[in-house]
Amino acid sequence: MSNPSLLDSIMKWISAIFISAGGLGAFLYFLLKKTLEKTVDSRFDARLEKIKHELQLEQQRMSIVYEHQKDSFRKILIAMHHAMEAIERNAEGEIGEWNPISEEDVKDFSRVLSEETLFMDSGSDHAVRLFRKIMWSAVRYEETYPSSDEVWRAYNQMHFVSDHLAEHFRIRVGLEPTGPDPLLDIELLGACRLINRLHFTEFGLPTKGPLEYQDNQSTGQLVAIAREQPDLLKSELSRLKDGIKSKYSTFFFETLTEADRYLRKLT
Repeated sequence: MSNPSLLDSIMKWISAIFISAGGLGAFLYFLLKKTLEKTVDSRFDARLEKIKHELQLEQQRMSIVYEHQKDSFRKILIAMHHAMEAIERNAEGEIGEWNPISEEDVKDFSRVLSEETLFMDSGSDHAVRLFRKIMWSAVRYEETYPSSDEVWRAYNQMHFVSDHLAEHFRIRVGLEPTGPDPLLDIELLGACRLINRLHFTEFGLPTKGPLEYQDNQSTGQLVAIAREQPDLLKSELSRLKDGIKSKYSTFFFETLTEADRYLRKLT
């Protein structure tokens, strides 16, 4: 198959040269046209074969990644389920105390993460690592013993992340989305945790007002408020960032990076 537009342009230019040469000119024109057709055909076919080969290789690579992703998604969700079960086993009935879990429970989840996050997109990777951070807030170690409310809140947030990440995984494997981007709500949760977790009283933190943790408030309710008031959330994150830069940048560099991330997502 030749490239018609290229060949036509060349032949129009050549025909103008030979048009007044009579029979000999017509014969030479015919020979030259056939030669050019073969040359253009061979070069175009070679390029086409190269592109076809590259597309086949890319398809094979993506197929391998796709299969690995599906398997990793399944294992991550199972590990999240086991992590939440660890908290449920320690709870004393539906209205009883929510007791903390052990470090070993988090280590079990971390082992799965270290094996299964290789083929994950950055949004999924951030979500599972946020899940682990939340899980740590329900752990008893050394002299730290989270309250029943803190453990319940951690469990509720873990459930929220798991549900939204499962929806993101379904979209990644090609299923129809059932709502807005589920990872955005996970990012909003991460931002809300940041402004509630750190105690910099001289900078008015943890946050006060609508984005402050409330008794018996579900994670979904908190995220809904953040979604409705993005300017307030950005203001609180900026205040946290300014406070860290002024006095605590050496000790809270990772937190500063997180604040920057959430501010970019909200822009």
